[in-house]
Amino acid sequence: MRHDPFAKKSSLKSILIVVIIVLVTGSGLFLLGKYLEISFINSIGHTVIITGGLWMICRSYVQFLWKRYPWEQSPVKHIVLEVVGISALTMAFGAILYIVERRLRLMEPTELLWLEILVTLLITYLITGIYEMVYFYRQWIMNFSRSVRLEKDSIEAKYETLKTQINPHFLFNSLNSLTGIVDDNPRAVGYIQDLSEFLRYILGSRDKDLVYVRDELKVLNHYYELQKFRFQDNLHMSFNIPEKYHLYTLPPLVLQMLVENCIKHNIISNEKPLKISISVSNDFIVVKNNLQRKTDVVSTGQGLRNISERYRYFTHREGSIKETKNEYIVSMPLLIVDL
Repeated sequence: MRHDPFAKKSSLKSILIVVIIVLVTGSGLFLLGKYLEISFINSIGHTVIITGGLWMICRSYVQFLWKRYPWEQSPVKHIVLEVVGISALTMAFGAILYIVERRLRLMEPTELLWLEILVTLLITYLITGIYEMVYFYRQWIMNFSRSVRLEKDSIEAKYETLKTQINPHFLFNSLNSLTGIVDDNPRAVGYIQDLSEFLRYILGSRDKDLVYVRDELKVLNHYYELQKFRFQDNLHMSFNIPEKYHLYTLPPLVLQMLVENCIKHNIISNEKPLKISISVSNDFIVVKNNLQRKTDVVSTGQGLRNISERYRYFTHREGSIKETKNEYIVSMPLLIVDL
């Protein structure tokens, strides 16, 4: 979910101060105009009150549009809804205020009413435009800072990889040699082959930002077979990914990390087998497991935070974590990006 930078800065105290200033200024001008019998000053005070109250409403509406229809995803819809919505709110607010004032006899009929509404509308558009520009600037600062941080993290990760890198040819030649040694043991051969494919995928995807879902599922199958060698029939994994999602994308090894998280934090035994299901719901990939948490493993949540950070580089949609009495469910967005 996209966060409004202004929401973090705005507090109830600051909002109350603005409301008080607007009410005092507007009311002062309104009363001064009535006392001096100068309709122009009266109208200015009236406009200040309307504009101040209306802006508090429009501000919430603009924040809603930023979250629901951000510029980078729906620019046309954003601006159309903004213009139409602010115009409708201004007309409705002005009409309600006019009816209330007439009922309470706070003002007499005036030919300047429509002029006041027009001025109010123009002022509201001006303030909205300034608000949008400041929002863009703050969003640019946030994105720039995030880009710098991600670039720094990427450089550090590549440096760590270089420090610990094993020559791939040596690794795979060694695994092939090991396969020859245990050729009479089918289970051992299968294990080595799965391990070889899993390591090959890790080495091949380390410089990629995104991979296809089909490739993730393929390597996850190898990872599952490696874990089955250890847990036997106490670990069950099921896949329900329609073929139309196979060309969607996601950061590499996300599924493997989520499954590894399930295995790490849950009891797996004959009495309590672990069941993991992987499916898709509303363009989100869902990893679900029956909850039987280990008591001797402390979760820091760092793994899931790392996955979320990788996603933020590509989308503003966020994943979710849901825990019930019997299940633990993690959902991460699928991306539509051509590779």
